[in-house]
Amino acid sequence: MPRPENVSEFRGRDTKLARLAAGVVAFILLSGFTLPGCPWFKMMKYQQSRDGYSYDTDDYDAPGSKMATMRMPVAGTVPIDGGDLPVTLLDADGLVKNPHPQDPVSVARGQVLFVPFCAPCHGPAGHGDGPVGKLFPFVLSLTATQAVQRSDPYLYTMIRNGRGLMPSYGSRVTQAERWDIVNYVRSLQAASPPPPAPPAASAAPATPGR
Repeated sequence: MPRPENVSEFRGRDTKLARLAAGVVAFILLSGFTLPGCPWFKMMKYQQSRDGYSYDTDDYDAPGSKMATMRMPVAGTVPIDGGDLPVTLLDADGLVKNPHPQDPVSVARGQVLFVPFCAPCHGPAGHGDGPVGKLFPFVLSLTATQAVQRSDPYLYTMIRNGRGLMPSYGSRVTQAERWDIVNYVRSLQAASPPPPAPPAASAAPATPGR
């Protein structure tokens, strides 16, 4: 009969093989953290769509050049989508005009916009007694004589550009919506006419000399 193998020798060889295998696995795993990333495939790295086209910026941007790039618009250019004219409070009367008649439809639209944008300062009736207006007594009443005498373009531009502590609402309400707000303000002024001016003080009678 063949002599049986020594069990202790078999276990020793098995332990050495296991350690060797574990070392190989550890080397493979750890080498992944030190080796550089895989290079790009050549067909992806050297393709025409990836490489930019160079050009001489002096030739492209020179005035009158046939290869000139897009330029800035001239001053006063109006966007093709109907953007606002560059108007200020000083020249509003000569540049813009209220295109919306003060009819019930426009007034109703203006009221919807007036409540969230204007009433917090000017109050629901425009008397300057809104929640914010109560904290700042200098908020102007829209029914005061000064506001009534302002033109529609002036009020429109005030909404668009703001003034003083009043912020600009040009980015919050559209051009058409501003005119609706103006028409609603006019309806508030008609419903609450300003108080009459106090009578002029009469001259005090001259004191007779002694």
